[in-house]
Amino acid sequence: MKKILSFCVALCALAIAPTANAADMPIRGPQYKYAPPPLAVFNWSGFYVGAHVGYGFSDDIDGFLGGLQAGYNWQLSHNVVFGLEADISGTDMNGTPGGSPVHIDYLGTARARIGYAWDRTMLYGTGGFAFARTGVLGVHDNETGWALGAGLEWAYSNAWTLKAEYMYHDLGANFDVSTVKIGANYRFSSY
Repeated sequence: MKKILSFCVALCALAIAPTANAADMPIRGPQYKYAPPPLAVFNWSGFYVGAHVGYGFSDDIDGFLGGLQAGYNWQLSHNVVFGLEADISGTDMNGTPGGSPVHIDYLGTARARIGYAWDRTMLYGTGGFAFARTGVLGVHDNETGWALGAGLEWAYSNAWTLKAEYMYHDLGANFDVSTVKIGANYRFSSY
């Protein structure tokens, strides 16, 4: 019995001894962890091309549209983005304004854009020149005027963006059309 008791005392002494020695070790300085480098803020500058689909309407005309766009953006400061964009859409817009059957063959714009970006999301306003080719009773004519609108664009990768846009087109001669479009752009200048 004495041997078992002696063995238990020796075992307890060995278990306690390293703890006592650890208390006498010098104190090390604080442990610093280095923060990862900050993520780069998305840069909207550069050339892009894309495609869109949408719907056009006015009091007496409506129909679907689809087409292409191209543009260039300059990020002027951390958040302000200025750009130029041109688009053209083929349409199946038909109606009877003034009692005459009207068809819009295509609708396009050349516009300036100014936006405010929150990293990968940009809210923008846009305005500029608008044009269309219309057909009234089989006679085709080119219409010109102006366009004004707004949109929201989101970069879901460094090269691809998605956008939603509303635009009002005043083509003169009491002829106006509103459009709503969704589209995607491919950016050639990704960071």
